[in-house]
Amino acid sequence: MRLAITKSLRPGARLGKNIYNERGHILLCEGLTLTQKMINRLVSLNIPFVYIQDSRTDGIIPKPPVSGKLRREAINTIETTFLDMKNKMNLDGSFTIEQANVKLTQIVRNIMGELKRNKELMTLLADVYTYDDYIFTHSFNVTLYTLAIGVE
Repeated sequence: MRLAITKSLRPGARLGKNIYNERGHILLCEGLTLTQKMINRLVSLNIPFVYIQDSRTDGIIPKPPVSGKLRREAINTIETTFLDMKNKMNLDGSFTIEQANVKLTQIVRNIMGELKRNKELMTLLADVYTYDDYIFTHSFNVTLYTLAIGVE
């Protein structure tokens, strides 16, 4: 399998990996043969790269920095937590915030556990850098701010 620029895809290419939306729902399934309409939709959704099946790169399987299951769980937990905080906030908000803290702390621990076990973590940085220098710089800055808040 290889990474291909979405704008350069041709009808008949077969997806090497599922394509997910920002909420973790599958848009297109692995193995699907792409049509021009599908390619146009991917481009309109600003999906810059996809993995496609390619006989020259058979056996090469990229490993994501965290599992798809954990990624979906984290996104779902964060969305649910913020909705709960918005809808159930009492006068001082303390109980809701304590509940959220427990859930989010566990998600962070799970993510950190998978990251520590991933020997190919630099792939994530390479993917971000390949996509866009601005996104890479922004992600780096967010990381710095997050670590500073964590330390504080």
